[in-house]
Amino acid sequence: MLQPQIADEHDTDILILCKPYRMRHTQDEITNETKTAGIWVRGAARARITARGVGDDYVWARVGAVTYVSVYLTPNWAVAEFLAKVALLKDGLRALPRDLLVAGDLNARAIECGMTETNRRGRLLLETAASLYLVVKNTGDIPTYGRPGFGDSIPDVTMTTDRILPRVRQWWVFKRYTASDHQYIASEVAEETKSARRRIQHPPP
Repeated sequence: MLQPQIADEHDTDILILCKPYRMRHTQDEITNETKTAGIWVRGAARARITARGVGDDYVWARVGAVTYVSVYLTPNWAVAEFLAKVALLKDGLRALPRDLLVAGDLNARAIECGMTETNRRGRLLLETAASLYLVVKNTGDIPTYGRPGFGDSIPDVTMTTDRILPRVRQWWVFKRYTASDHQYIASEVAEETKSARRRIQHPPP
């Protein structure tokens, strides 16, 4: 399994996961009922978890001064169901402890995330993000998803509240083999009162 290996190689503290069906470290992993969203907090960082919770399509964990959220929005929903799910997500995020780092497979297209166009789902998600003071952190236009016959896209998005945006020092897409249609994405978050950095990685399966 590549996830633990890559996490070890890059000294990863927190993995934000989407559809983590192959994960087996259930004692440390926070998942929703359908196993489509998960967070794995590793090593010494586990002692810094102060709260956690589960929604229909997301999970969250408060680690230190930051609340990390994993979200998966399936592309199979009809428009009405997608609207209802995003409304529930918005209410859930609004109730969480600040500051937020939200990441996951949102299955939407938006220019702000590196795509060449913004579709209806993308517009709705950007409007929702703006209402929650979330800023897209994606950098560049490297595809995070590619499948023969389906083309390349960037459905995997990272957003943060504007107050912690300056502390997210890097955001990049891994170009190595992942055994998945998705690429691993990693970012580094500086502690609010320390020079040490926390690395967050959200690899889909």
